[in-house]
Amino acid sequence: MNSGAVIFAANVDRVARFYEVLLLMSPVHVDTGLRVIASDRTELVIHQVPPHILPPVPEGTVPTPREDTAIKPFFVVPSLAAAREMAPLLGGYLFPREREFSARRFRACNACDPEGNVVQFRELLLPPT
Repeated sequence: MNSGAVIFAANVDRVARFYEVLLLMSPVHVDTGLRVIASDRTELVIHQVPPHILPPVPEGTVPTPREDTAIKPFFVVPSLAAAREMAPLLGGYLFPREREFSARRFRACNACDPEGNVVQFRELLLPPT
């Protein structure tokens, strides 16, 4: 079994597609209001919530970051530059390049998925040991 997270979304397909492409994941289970995507190490469950709890973000609208949550997941991507180019095509965005930082063995930047969930993407600078 993989480690992972559950992400609640108004538009399951749109949010799942964002993570599938940027994190190089594949669908492993699709059902009404639920999509499970995975890589060899991580599994994300994208779970629908009713619109009265989480109104949908219209396509073409830049999502407002939801920064008042108690948790922010991070994910390794092959390239922050490639993620920065691709994210807007999928409805999200990476924060400006000036906000990138380096720590330990990675460079990182916060991002918003299509519904404003703030996550961090990390590009490895050295091979893991």
